[in-house]
Amino acid sequence: MFRKLPKIVSSICLLACSYSYADVQQPIRIGVLAFTEPEKVEQRWQPTIDQLALDLQRSFELVALPPSELEHDVSLGKFDFLITNALTAVSYKKDYGTSSILTLIPLNNSNPTEAVGSALITRQGTEISSFNDLRFLNAVSSDPNAFGGFQIYAGEMAQNGLNPFKDFNSLKFAGFPQQKLLQQVLDGTADIAILPTCVLENAVAAGNIPKGSLQVVLTQPNSGFKCQSSSQLYPYYSLSKLGKTDHQLATEVIRSLLSIEPASNAAITGRYQTWSATVNDSEVFKLLKQLQQWPFVTNWTSIFKSALPVGIAIALILLLGFIHHLRVKRLVVLRTRDLQAEIAQHKQTEQALLEQTKQFYRAQRVLLTGEMASGIAHELNQPLAGIRYLTQGCIYRLSDNQSELKEAMTKALQQVDRAQSTIKRFRYFCQQPSVMTLCSLNQILDETLSLMSAEFQRMHLTPVVTTEEIQLTADASLLQQVFVNIIRNALDAMEKCAEPSLAITLKMKHNQVQIDFTDSGSGLSEAALERLFFPFETSKEHGLGLGMIICKRIIEEHHGEIKAMNNIEPQVNAENTQSAGLTISIVLPLKEQTHE
Repeated sequence: MFRKLPKIVSSICLLACSYSYADVQQPIRIGVLAFTEPEKVEQRWQPTIDQLALDLQRSFELVALPPSELEHDVSLGKFDFLITNALTAVSYKKDYGTSSILTLIPLNNSNPTEAVGSALITRQGTEISSFNDLRFLNAVSSDPNAFGGFQIYAGEMAQNGLNPFKDFNSLKFAGFPQQKLLQQVLDGTADIAILPTCVLENAVAAGNIPKGSLQVVLTQPNSGFKCQSSSQLYPYYSLSKLGKTDHQLATEVIRSLLSIEPASNAAITGRYQTWSATVNDSEVFKLLKQLQQWPFVTNWTSIFKSALPVGIAIALILLLGFIHHLRVKRLVVLRTRDLQAEIAQHKQTEQALLEQTKQFYRAQRVLLTGEMASGIAHELNQPLAGIRYLTQGCIYRLSDNQSELKEAMTKALQQVDRAQSTIKRFRYFCQQPSVMTLCSLNQILDETLSLMSAEFQRMHLTPVVTTEEIQLTADASLLQQVFVNIIRNALDAMEKCAEPSLAITLKMKHNQVQIDFTDSGSGLSEAALERLFFPFETSKEHGLGLGMIICKRIIEEHHGEIKAMNNIEPQVNAENTQSAGLTISIVLPLKEQTHE
């Protein structure tokens, strides 16, 4: 055993050395925010990163990304440090728990808390003395996410009750470089440009813009700041570390950056004086809070991640900007096709249900018209038959010398025959022919329940359905008329019931199928129960009394039987019993019978 010990120790040492070597070779990744031309952004910050690599004797990797890609990589923890503007740093602190450790001191001001603001630049001689004057102007800016420019002044406008997306005559985002925005103001394409402070002064100093041709309006006093500003000043760039980054490594990075002198290559290329300890960012937090009321900075990704498991991609369509309590979010693209397919399928289902409802009510009107025609024909045929018999009797009793009266009575008899013929044709016209096909009784019941779903929701009722798979030869449309009429009557009976309930049972019984509808309504009196299937018998205020007779005719046409009975519930401490609702029972043969 002791002979193997040296080999085991040497293996452990080799393994530890290999892990240590891999750890040393792992580069320290620093992400930089780049709105445009990431290559130039990397060139600006590369000397600073080289200084870090030299001081720490470690390998560093600099990655410049646009805002959306940078935030995505930050959410996945792909970086150790970040160089961003102050607003982005505060936003990441809120959403991803990053920590700001250093603040950049710019060239134009030695106070890091007052490093950048927004300037409203317009043509010389344009009179703008208040925020209300902005309502009539055509504005242009570089990017809606640009901190030193649009976002700072958006906060200023919000504090004064204005919305740049609504209260300018027009607002366009022209992108980068910012030099072309000044040119648009000069040539009259735009009335005013929203840009970071010092952009105009630097352009004039470089000879790109004629001196005195443009001006900064609505300026605010900022002592010690070399450029004109139309807004409050804020810190600019800051260095942040992610939560996973080692604190000892962060200390070494801070020590290295604080040692950078203004005359060094890193500071000259990076266009800054040096770095300082992190400053108070409470004003930036206030700005972020102000901007979160606007439809362009809401970070819905972090909101969804707090509610959904990690790794699920959320497909999102553009949120409605007029919902005041929601913050508008950036679009997510994963699973968008699935979401759109689901919405399309839902619309198709809704359209099919609407069409089915229209067909149902159309068929119901035809049935109702036919039943009314039958009832009217029955009621009119009896007095017409009496008139016919009386008229014929009168004709038989008239003498031959009463020819004129006999002729008039004969014409009256012809009009009676004409009326009976008209009633007969009207009755045949209103009758709906049955179309018998092999159909699924379960499907008919499911479609009926879908049709009545709105009524169920209104009464806070969920039917208890017990079924088995049954197919029979029948007219599906007519059976659905029966089911809807029975369910609607049950809902009407339970309108004032404290706890309504509806049970539907579909079961086989020998060579027949039985469908029971049991409700917990008020039931019927014995007299009403006996005349339930009589025409024009109803207890409803505006009812016609034809619903149940239609149901009976349809079931009989299918060679079935329908009956009704009160549910009898024992009454506590009493000899009598009381009704606990009504049960409508339908029995249908499974095989189609021959019509006689």
